[in-house]
Amino acid sequence: MDLIEITSGRIILEFLGASVRFLGYNLWTLSNQNDFKTFSSFWSSGGSIKKRDDNSDRNHMIGGIVLGSFVMLLIVFNA
Repeated sequence: MDLIEITSGRIILEFLGASVRFLGYNLWTLSNQNDFKTFSSFWSSGGSIKKRDDNSDRNHMIGGIVLGSFVMLLIVFNA
């Protein structure tokens, strides 16, 4: 696979995962009266390298789940 395709795919997955985490967390805070978090705290959190890697892995995992679910819904409802 081309290096540009791999890099752009990882960026898209991480952005999708961070967006879902951002929306989910801030919608949850509306009902619990907690403080809102910014998008940058989900995209690339500050701190140690381990914390940033864990955050990136979480974004990739959630992005993959959301993208896979979207593809499955397209397959089921377009059949």
